[in-house]
Amino acid sequence: FRSACCTIPSIIYIEMKTLKDHIKRTISVTESELEYMVQSFQPMTLEKETHLIKTGQYCDNYYYVESGSLRIYTMVDNLVVTNWFAFEGNFFTDLESYPYQCQAKFNIQAIENCALLYISRNNMNALLSQYPAWGELVRKTWEQAFLRLSQIVLSVQTISAKGRYEQLFNHQELIQRTPPKELVSLLSVTDSPLTKK
Repeated sequence: FRSACCTIPSIIYIEMKTLKDHIKRTISVTESELEYMVQSFQPMTLEKETHLIKTGQYCDNYYYVESGSLRIYTMVDNLVVTNWFAFEGNFFTDLESYPYQCQAKFNIQAIENCALLYISRNNMNALLSQYPAWGELVRKTWEQAFLRLSQIVLSVQTISAKGRYEQLFNHQELIQRTPPKELVSLLSVTDSPLTKK
């Protein structure tokens, strides 16, 4: 990847700039450190409805969403249960398969055409061992994921399905970009006007 930098299409330079901006907003790094960090990533595209990871596979990469969106879901008694969404500017991975090198229990699927950047496990470990600031970025990313998961669990435990449905209207971008059935699945709503769409 580094040796081919002169022939990389211009879109990849844009992607790297976006990732650079995200890193600079999150941690303090020098320009040379930043350059090394972003060069550890590779670009990829994913078409709408294509799976990035399926249950039973192994997740060996850490991802950054440059554009588009994905959903993380499971199957429960032959029903699709949406657990999570990843949008532009989000880092994500399978939260169990990646760190513990076990089979994924979740499916990760594009719900829009996506441009992603990914870093391999080996490159991730190299950055973690060489740059304490990178460890800080990863820690902050996991803290945000844990907070979001906690909020979801709390809302399911303390707010009625109707209440969760009504709260959804505070997140217009999520409504506009997510298929209705997947929103219903995320909210655990079984009787909603959205299910009829």
